[in-house]
Amino acid sequence: MHTIKRAAELSGLPVATVRAWERRYAVVAPQRTESGYRLYDEPAIRALAMMKSLVAAGWSPKQAAEETRRRLAASPSAGGVDGQPDPAVATSGTDVFVEAAARLDAAALARLLDEAFARGSFESVVDGWLMPALRVVGEAWADGRISVAGEHMVSYAVQRRLAAAYEAAAHRAEGPRVIVGLPPGTHHELGLLAFAVAARRAGLATVYVGADLPAQDWAAAVAADGAVCAVLAVPTPDDLEALRVVVENLRENQPDLMIAVGGSMQDRSPADCLPLGHDLSGAAARLAAALAQVPATKE
Repeated sequence: MHTIKRAAELSGLPVATVRAWERRYAVVAPQRTESGYRLYDEPAIRALAMMKSLVAAGWSPKQAAEETRRRLAASPSAGGVDGQPDPAVATSGTDVFVEAAARLDAAALARLLDEAFARGSFESVVDGWLMPALRVVGEAWADGRISVAGEHMVSYAVQRRLAAAYEAAAHRAEGPRVIVGLPPGTHHELGLLAFAVAARRAGLATVYVGADLPAQDWAAAVAADGAVCAVLAVPTPDDLEALRVVVENLRENQPDLMIAVGGSMQDRSPADCLPLGHDLSGAAARLAAALAQVPATKE
């Protein structure tokens, strides 16, 4: 169970918005302590994150709340042996994630990922559960609750799952061509790979070039692919200078190229870059809308 402050952090919403959505749209019904404080469980976090993604994609709050309730009601409830609740569902999914990493239990981690992605759309699961869970794993590694080996096991398991989703979405990728990757020296790629999946699912023809791509290779990749857009991410302040170098190099070679940026430091990217925002479905929709304005004759 989480306090309203923690629920807001996990769902990516301001505390005031959590209260407003609860009061106006009844999208969540938190429990109350004897002192009257709200407590939110994992399904409530998932509902808030799902509604946030829908609003970011252009739904009105009222419509998003109705759709969130519909999707959650349609999701099959998981059960265990003899009708007992599955421990991965009864316990906080994020807690199970950390516990599996601490034990180096790859099978438990795989089961948890399977169950999570079976409960909703790719975008809602990544926004509402996976990315918050990965942040908690990072905190657990920092304070010694899991080892470097456990953190690596989680990263590779998630990367494999995202790569499979990326390949599965290839049949949808018939729209504008987009190169997606990270600047030189940047290695935190799970968020950007998840975005590449969402972009393909939104109909964009993405080519994912991965982490740590040298600046000169960015221009070569864009030219070779005939891309109309390059998407990069800046997860940390240390990545900003590398981003600047890539952007300058691309501008020298293709002045009219659209350059979009995600990641936690995107608001500090060069002024002529398009910030994509911090939620997956909204970012993919924002890029697709921007590319729809590119003249059809542009190659």
